[in-house]
Amino acid sequence: MRRNLLLTTMLAVFAVAAASAQRQVNEADGYRLLVAPDRADGSYGRGDEVRFLVSFEKDGAPVADGELTWEVTKDSWKPKTSGVARVSDGRAVIGGHELDEPGFLQCRVKFVTPQGHELRAMAGAGVDKLLIGPSMPEPKDFMSYWKRELKKQAKIPMNIRLTPAPSTDPGIAVFDVQADCEPGSFSAYLAYPKDAKPGTLPAMVTLNGAGVKSSRAWWAVSWAKDGLCVLDFNVHGLPNGEPDSYYADLENGPMFEYFLFGRDDRDSMFFHEMVMRLIRAIDVITAQPQWDGKTVMVHGCSQGGAQAVMAGCLDPRVDLVCAEIPAMCDHTGMAADRASGWPLLVECDGEGAPDARQLKAARYYDVVNFARHVTVPTYVTAGIIDSLCPPTTVYAMYNQLKGEKHMLEHPTTGHILTSQGEDFSRQAVREFVRRERDTGR
Repeated sequence: MRRNLLLTTMLAVFAVAAASAQRQVNEADGYRLLVAPDRADGSYGRGDEVRFLVSFEKDGAPVADGELTWEVTKDSWKPKTSGVARVSDGRAVIGGHELDEPGFLQCRVKFVTPQGHELRAMAGAGVDKLLIGPSMPEPKDFMSYWKRELKKQAKIPMNIRLTPAPSTDPGIAVFDVQADCEPGSFSAYLAYPKDAKPGTLPAMVTLNGAGVKSSRAWWAVSWAKDGLCVLDFNVHGLPNGEPDSYYADLENGPMFEYFLFGRDDRDSMFFHEMVMRLIRAIDVITAQPQWDGKTVMVHGCSQGGAQAVMAGCLDPRVDLVCAEIPAMCDHTGMAADRASGWPLLVECDGEGAPDARQLKAARYYDVVNFARHVTVPTYVTAGIIDSLCPPTTVYAMYNQLKGEKHMLEHPTTGHILTSQGEDFSRQAVREFVRRERDTGR
């Protein structure tokens, strides 16, 4: 009876997961490997046993007998347990795992085919995830520091220069934008419907993920088609529209690992420049005659997701935040013996002790601390098997948000953008704009 109940539970879990599990399934040489938590929603409480269920097939039929290696971690952090799971009739159970603190468990399963190809499958499980707190307190002068820094930039005239640029849509006007800011240069693309009248368009600032690249005219156009005035800027203030080799040479040369520049000091850290350009982007778009004078929204993924939350904290003009798989959350995770988010700003010595200077500086760029001051509607996505921006770090941020908030989990994907995430954000934007128009704000 117990075996039949277990089999029924496993089949039910896989039925729920199958539709969205494409990125979790690994296939080679006729083999197919899948792993999922034994609860369809992947949610547990402290002290609950978390079991991971494995499905293993060959040419569409259950593998009768075999062995798989596995490891389970605290969301890609230590401790790590590992072992061998015995497969019977295409199924295996990896059990006996629990957490005594809010967080996530991550399970990795591997199999090497007779032809030598390694299959990998991953699954995550959340344990009291809505109770995950920050790893360290906010610096006492956090907001006063940023208010002081932004006042410095406010004294610098924008000196906006607009140059017509090619558009991927005949109905959308595009401009290359240059301006001045505290770090020096500011570079972006502006896009809006050609027939827009002055004072009619909600504003959207779209925020770039990590990398050294041009601003994205095509992305600004894609949002402008929804009747928005859109600005997409690059965090380095680089010229737009150069050949790919121009940006690649910078990324592989003088700007290699730019995200670690100056990490010993809050004033010299690269991300200080990023924040200054972020706020200048809002200055620039709200200076456009097409802006309706009231609505400002921000959207970004990964590094851009971090910027979205920062903007929601630092700029009262922001009305809506969309942060997909946000980076830069809980830089100080190691202080609480757990994972940290990209870009791992704080180094640890051989004994695991964090660098004191980096630990202090990183807290001024921790999105967890910015989130505490965000009161506007915020939409967040998280990859439950994301090892670059682990879900523990994203939820540590999400749980600090003070206003209306919404979470979309990607149970079977890591640090990748998904159509579901984009739809989630676009629908949030459309609904917000519709609601604002209906209320006549």
